[in-house]
Amino acid sequence: MEYGPITPRGQGSRFKVAPRNPLAGFTIVELLVSILLTSIIMTAVYSVYRVQTHSAKVQESRLEAQEYARSVLDMMVREIRNAAYNPLSATNGTNCAGGSSGVPSVVTATATSIRFTYDFQGTTAGSAPNGNCDNTDEDIIYTYDTTGCTGGLGNITRNGSDNPLTNCNVTSFDMRYFKQDGTELTSFPLSATDRDAVQRVLITLIVQSLKPDTEFGSQLTVTMTSNADLRNRGLPS
Repeated sequence: MEYGPITPRGQGSRFKVAPRNPLAGFTIVELLVSILLTSIIMTAVYSVYRVQTHSAKVQESRLEAQEYARSVLDMMVREIRNAAYNPLSATNGTNCAGGSSGVPSVVTATATSIRFTYDFQGTTAGSAPNGNCDNTDEDIIYTYDTTGCTGGLGNITRNGSDNPLTNCNVTSFDMRYFKQDGTELTSFPLSATDRDAVQRVLITLIVQSLKPDTEFGSQLTVTMTSNADLRNRGLPS
């Protein structure tokens, strides 16, 4: 026996479901829910985009700061390596003792400054060494100088504060000196005996990026370290 569909009844009446008018619009509640969900999704997308953009900017600033610091260190290392270079074995070269006659040498050495002389050319650029240190770039001073800088920052200067290698963005500068056997010389300023024993200079430079992160309120810093072995005194043992 087959049965037909059961029709629910209540007090003699059938339950009826009103059909939805296909032309009817959204209700206010539906619109508000849609706007809310859309806002949540857009906020999440923007947050991800903002973080990714910031990460890219940080990486770019870090690379620029590293290249900036490396260029300064490379110049220092290249010249410090030649400290006390004396191809003619001069013992009384003009200005070789830092303003007086003597042997090309490390003239002064502290934790934040070094002065050295070497003989690599004559009276004209590119000419043969002449035993003196009074020609261009044969008497060099590197130092950490805060002149004209604010906020506890400073510059690395070469031969005076009017020749900065940086842009008032150095937060720390440190120089350490070692003998050929690896012993560190720590009594500053180094004595003449200690200066004559210097074979390696370890330089640490910390700089801020030239483009501060104004959006997130932070300042990126980069630390670079490099060694300069004084060639005229042999290689480390």
